[in-house]
Amino acid sequence: KDVTGTAPALVGVCEIENLRVLEDLVNQEFLLKNDYGIVHFDSPDRRGIDVALLYQKKVFTPSHFNKHELKIYDSNDPDKRIYTRDQLLVSGFLDGEKIHLIVNHWPSRSGGEARSRPKRIKAAELNKRIIDSLFSEDPYAKIITMGDLNDDPTSPSVKDVLETKKKKE
Repeated sequence: KDVTGTAPALVGVCEIENLRVLEDLVNQEFLLKNDYGIVHFDSPDRRGIDVALLYQKKVFTPSHFNKHELKIYDSNDPDKRIYTRDQLLVSGFLDGEKIHLIVNHWPSRSGGEARSRPKRIKAAELNKRIIDSLFSEDPYAKIITMGDLNDDPTSPSVKDVLETKKKKE
């Protein structure tokens, strides 16, 4: 706000316990005047933490939102599922222009980066499927993927799976 003179129009949030926490947050005196809306789903994460989107109602209008379940299984026991956060897709209109937002919180590096890398690769593959699906409907879709990827821009999940580049031609 010190730089722009206004509060953020869109805020992707991670490590959220539940909807009540978000409601308490947006109803704090210093945020109340911004009239933030909330898009949130409970995820199957075993610790009960979720992702969500906060948006200023005067500049963003959601038209569609859903969650995409990330299914990961233990490499030592393929029948044992590892429950983690869903990826939240919110489509809507930002100042009248259609955009798509994907809010992420990919699996951590717990157990070491190399050992946990396959989990983040799976998260990236899900993210890529969502993005590809949006592009198949509209090749010029405006898509923002945001959140805590628990990886670096040069990590295989981002560079190889999402196929990020310095400059998109």
